[in-house]
Amino acid sequence: MYGWRGRIGLLVPSVNTVAEPEMNRIAPEGIAAFAARMRNTKADFDDSLGLIKHVERATDELMSAHVDVVAFTCTAGSFIQGGKGENELKKLIEKTAHVPSVTTSGAVVQALTNLKVKKLVIATPYPEEINRLEEGFFEEKGFEVLAIKGLGVTDAFLIGCEMPETTYRFVKNMDDPSADAIFISCTNYRTFDIIERLEEDCKKPVVTSNQATFWAALRTIGCMEPIHGFGTLLQEF
Repeated sequence: MYGWRGRIGLLVPSVNTVAEPEMNRIAPEGIAAFAARMRNTKADFDDSLGLIKHVERATDELMSAHVDVVAFTCTAGSFIQGGKGENELKKLIEKTAHVPSVTTSGAVVQALTNLKVKKLVIATPYPEEINRLEEGFFEEKGFEVLAIKGLGVTDAFLIGCEMPETTYRFVKNMDDPSADAIFISCTNYRTFDIIERLEEDCKKPVVTSNQATFWAALRTIGCMEPIHGFGTLLQEF
């Protein structure tokens, strides 16, 4: 049986073609991730907020697979209403699922805290509207955002078409030497092939949406097995 050590349920935006492959790519033996989809189209405020309308239906579908944790695998959808909204989203999922939940934004906060990060730069594929909301979310959580820059992509499907090599150059060029870490935002943004190289070249931890979500989900189900090759975070449970 796949997932004999643990089954992670993913609430994934319908256009997302990255989260499932990246997470199952690094899953420890006996761990498996299974997804239900939440309809979306654009990377904007209304569409990100609209994902939440699908949470109860998608969570119910996931629970038919007897998952052990439910991860809301969308960064913008989990920070769009600030810290209070992220907390209410977790409660809604847990009320429906009767198992623990994590959200991507909450997982990133947990990851940055675990790495003792105070100052960070944030790279995103988003338009400016979403970047400003994301900056506010992390500042609300006590982090100093030294810089945030996005690609301005509004077609959410096209985010998944960005090549890791292009993302590497984009992120490296916006790094700030005084930052404690770099956060690359969006679960539909391919990052796993460049995390280690960015950490080596920028001399600091690199946290990404899928990396942090999977890390938090593994911790939640008690799987504390280090995963090598995909950044400092996954080596330090």
